[in-house]
Amino acid sequence: MKKIISMLLVITLLVTFISPVAASSSATSDKGLENAIKAVKEKITIPADYNKFNYSIYNQSGTALWNLGWSNEESQKYINVTVDENGFISNYSSYQYNSNYDKKIPKYSKSQGREIAEKFVQKLDSKLLQEFRYVEDTNYSQERDYYFNYERQVNGILFPGNRITVSVNNYTGAVTNFNCNYSKDMKFESSDKIITLEQAKQAFIQKLGLKLVYNIRSADDKSVSYLAYVPKDSSKYIDAITGNVEKLPNQYGIYTANSTMAKEAAADVAGGAAIILTPEEQDAVKGMAGLLGKEELDNKIRGISQFKLDSGFTLISAELRKDWRNKDSFIWYLRYSKVLNKETKETRELSVSVDAKSGEFIDFWTNYSSPEGTKPQKSKDEAQKLSDEFVKSLMPSYFSNTRLDDTYYTYDEKQNEQYNFRYVRIENGLECPADFVTVSYDNLSGNINGFNIHWTKELKFDDPKKAIAVEKAYEVLFDNSKLGFGIEYVSQYSEKTAYIDIVPAQAEAVEAVLGYFIESSKPCIISAETGDILNYSGTVYKDGNISDYTDIKGLYAENQVKILTQLSIRYFENELKANDQLLQKDYLILLCKLNDTYYFDSSIDKEKAVEKMYANLINAGIISKAEKNPASALTREEAAKFFVKFLGLSKVAELKGIYKSDFKDAGKISPELLGYVCIASGFKAMNGSNGNFNPKNKMTRLEGLLSIYSYLAGK
Repeated sequence: MKKIISMLLVITLLVTFISPVAASSSATSDKGLENAIKAVKEKITIPADYNKFNYSIYNQSGTALWNLGWSNEESQKYINVTVDENGFISNYSSYQYNSNYDKKIPKYSKSQGREIAEKFVQKLDSKLLQEFRYVEDTNYSQERDYYFNYERQVNGILFPGNRITVSVNNYTGAVTNFNCNYSKDMKFESSDKIITLEQAKQAFIQKLGLKLVYNIRSADDKSVSYLAYVPKDSSKYIDAITGNVEKLPNQYGIYTANSTMAKEAAADVAGGAAIILTPEEQDAVKGMAGLLGKEELDNKIRGISQFKLDSGFTLISAELRKDWRNKDSFIWYLRYSKVLNKETKETRELSVSVDAKSGEFIDFWTNYSSPEGTKPQKSKDEAQKLSDEFVKSLMPSYFSNTRLDDTYYTYDEKQNEQYNFRYVRIENGLECPADFVTVSYDNLSGNINGFNIHWTKELKFDDPKKAIAVEKAYEVLFDNSKLGFGIEYVSQYSEKTAYIDIVPAQAEAVEAVLGYFIESSKPCIISAETGDILNYSGTVYKDGNISDYTDIKGLYAENQVKILTQLSIRYFENELKANDQLLQKDYLILLCKLNDTYYFDSSIDKEKAVEKMYANLINAGIISKAEKNPASALTREEAAKFFVKFLGLSKVAELKGIYKSDFKDAGKISPELLGYVCIASGFKAMNGSNGNFNPKNKMTRLEGLLSIYSYLAGK
């Protein structure tokens, strides 16, 4: 809920910013600009060398906002500020070009960064933070900035629609970004007569609740289904006064078959870019699998009356590509065009995707033009009936295995220019939300103008009886340590609010009402097998944040280890186990994170991540196949070798006859590793003890971390 409301306000701002409207005459005068500049310069220092100035003015809910920008183009530095006609600063960003993005030891601690952030906010408005609560975050970000978040509280209740975010560079101590969503004139519903949390939970169970569904995830390059509990309707909440169900505004436009995304969906969808086959490969595939030919499909498409393809349409392209969703399938993508008016160059375009083997339609989009002043023709129910008939006639096998999703999009009583419907796959009486058919109806021309099928083949579905009881799922949902359910304020919008396909246009929030919501910082997907919280890829949810090791309190190098954790340079495990031997795979993990050599996907398990890391390092030439020995305990000289290899200096390290070590035990260093040891010690990464390097000694996990800390501290 928090993310949804915050996103809504940000989107509303964006709509306002891209839609300039007239502001008050006093605001748009020269004096208005002068006052805006002065309001900013009273609170924010603009360096003298930021000698280029630009501005623009926009209007949000009747208030003029100025976007003011100062820059030094030669040095690639800028400061941008948004200030309203009353002098309230809602946005600040500062940027200075820096070609060196190497990791460094922070000069400012997180607590110092927070102090800087709050002084900055207080300078902008001395009373603002009094209405906001700091959101405690003990986790680290791997970025150079600290991020501090504050959420507004009214009557002791959270209003997530209003929040402050400040970022502070941990090396320079400079505030780099400030953003404040603050509704000064918002009216807040009284909390005197709210129902209890227990009453709200019961209302949720009885009136909204969870449903058992089949979700789909990828396992070993195959799609598999799994049982999960999810909210029946995530667009609704429990009114905190009445206990009734209320609906949130339509915050977002939905995926429709006539959208730009839908036009491109056939070519490049969430699963990855399409793979285009050469003519020779097409011939080979046809011979093996008996795929349909282009001419055959062209004739079939032209024979579909709903597409309205007359002889004036020209087939302008036809491509055969592999289906990313079903690896053994191929898809034909055909595009047609017809000139409707040569003078105005008006055309009607149509694109169709067809399964190259079965001939089933997958995707269709076209555009219809209607005379100016044309009014919507059908009600929502009438349009739905036409949509039903379309799916039933064109895709009967799919239609019989689906159910209309009444949560997909809601419409008021008036006739709309466009209607969109989604039919969800049903198996064993349960929804399979990832598989569906969507249909778009153009209510001006009176035609279906698009559809899309997302349907995973060769799926097996477990018996629903294997699922844990829904009562167990509710226990997880209402447990604040797992998911959570609580009271918040949510914005209500005036009747002026108008909706377009993407965002609410000129939406004006006039009141905040109280509701009970599912905590939204985690996905509400509960495994019906284990009761675990799952992420959207179907694996156990991990927050992705970086936390300190659990066993370092009192360690002599505790502070250094924490700083490396802050830089995301850490082992996978929650325990450091400081004195355990350092394994090759673990040191390579640290070096990858130090040098940003490889991204570790937190959604996959450690073993797979390590294998992918090795494959990446071998392909990049950083290590060789012969050097791969994940479980081997590293000696100090071996660690020096890998450290230098990651710097790209292995050829330099292997030059003969130029290296001489001052370590007393230099004679014990393997000759082929002498250059590596000299370079590593020169970078302060591998220091000796009492004049000795101890090349054959096994490294510990703590020493592995400290080698990197010493290197960074010496930069």
